[in-house]
Amino acid sequence: RVTRDYGKTANDKVNELVEALVVAILIVIAVLAYTLGWREALVVALAVPLSFSLALFVNYTFGFTINRVTLFALILSLGLVVDDPIINVDNIQRHIRLGKRNPLSATLFAVQEVLPPVIMSTLAIIVSFVPLFFITGMMGPYMGPMAANVPLTVSFSTLCALTVVPWLSYLLLRRLAPT
Repeated sequence: RVTRDYGKTANDKVNELVEALVVAILIVIAVLAYTLGWREALVVALAVPLSFSLALFVNYTFGFTINRVTLFALILSLGLVVDDPIINVDNIQRHIRLGKRNPLSATLFAVQEVLPPVIMSTLAIIVSFVPLFFITGMMGPYMGPMAANVPLTVSFSTLCALTVVPWLSYLLLRRLAPT
């Protein structure tokens, strides 16, 4: 008879974290749809999984496994990952609705306007997680995935915020320009 099955317990914990990640993403998208609009929420809804996918691809490339710490790092970084796309899509929406420029130049101007703070916030997050790489002893390998995944997801979020988000925002929001 089986008295303990740590594999099943670990699998259950990983499944709970994946479920929590999906629920958190859905809540963020619902709040954005309510506050900004469904088009803006759709832009962020596509940017978040893209950022996570790129980070998980890099994990796979370097041989990291998806474990509880990796999933916790992704959940932790969710609030940070949605920040850059939200800032950009909100500013793009504002400039398009103002109607002072055509939608394309309004999109480019809006991204350029918030570029320095977006880059600085990304650098600040990366710098704050770098010390986790230097933890030694038993906790070192445990914290390694967090030290790698939070900066990775935030970096990819910034990359998406500067490429995919403006393009998709322009496509979805250009109809909002006053005539």
